[in-house]
Amino acid sequence: MLIGCDLPYYSDPGAVRAFAQAAEDIGYAYLAVHEHILSMRPDASTPPSSPSPGPSYECSTMLAFLSAVTSRIGLSTSMLLLPLRPAALAAKQAAEIDLLSGQRLRLGVALGRSRGEATAHGVAPGDRGELIEEQVEVMRLLWTQPAVRYRGRHIRIPHASLDRRPGRCIPVWMGGGTLRSRGFPPPRAMRRIAALADGFTMSTLLGPQPGRGAEMVATLLDLVEQAGRDRSAFGIEARLTARRGYPQAADGWRRAGATHLTVGGHRADSVVDDATARIFAVFESLAPHGEPPPPH
Repeated sequence: MLIGCDLPYYSDPGAVRAFAQAAEDIGYAYLAVHEHILSMRPDASTPPSSPSPGPSYECSTMLAFLSAVTSRIGLSTSMLLLPLRPAALAAKQAAEIDLLSGQRLRLGVALGRSRGEATAHGVAPGDRGELIEEQVEVMRLLWTQPAVRYRGRHIRIPHASLDRRPGRCIPVWMGGGTLRSRGFPPPRAMRRIAALADGFTMSTLLGPQPGRGAEMVATLLDLVEQAGRDRSAFGIEARLTARRGYPQAADGWRRAGATHLTVGGHRADSVVDDATARIFAVFESLAPHGEPPPPH
């Protein structure tokens, strides 16, 4: 089981660099980046001067920066809101990051929980599920084929190619699960993940409940097999945010079938020294449950 951690939200690029390099030096296998493009206000009466719900990154920009200030640690999006981008642009950005980083990218994608954020990008919220299916298919074609023709309901490519392909099909993972569903993706999302994704990143809501999560993992792997795919090659990422009980939860997730375990926590502008001390202590407690990072 590979052990990774979230990148906290920092306004200062020096703090981003310091945290990322500390995570790499400690021995974490990967660093995960979250994003939102817009912070949606609760309603129209919310005054412009009201404080933001919290800062957020744009994944592609941040991962390009991280690829330059690190050399070994894996880079993951958790999650990139794919329907908010044209598929060709997302494919190009991911290819460039993968090339610049030395094939360290794992691309986690999701629909996004905010209907308003989708609407603000010109995307009908109800179209996001079907759209992301086409997007993943198109991106893989662009990464691997010298020329692509594609005609779908949402995406059309007459005849085009990426000038710089990544030299591999970048791993695409999917996320899912909301507070309303208690962390479980709905059945259609489960089928989509099983049929299309290389792995699944679960909600932090399930982090302290590996027993409940194990039921979902078993169901998802059965669906992977029913889709005619190799269940042993499918990745499962669990996420922990609790400050205590890491070793016990890690052991539960390992037994449940998790291949990746991410130490969560992205509070805005936490002090870098405090944050790195925390992830060092957590890594030491989790090291017996993990495995060495893969070479890149």
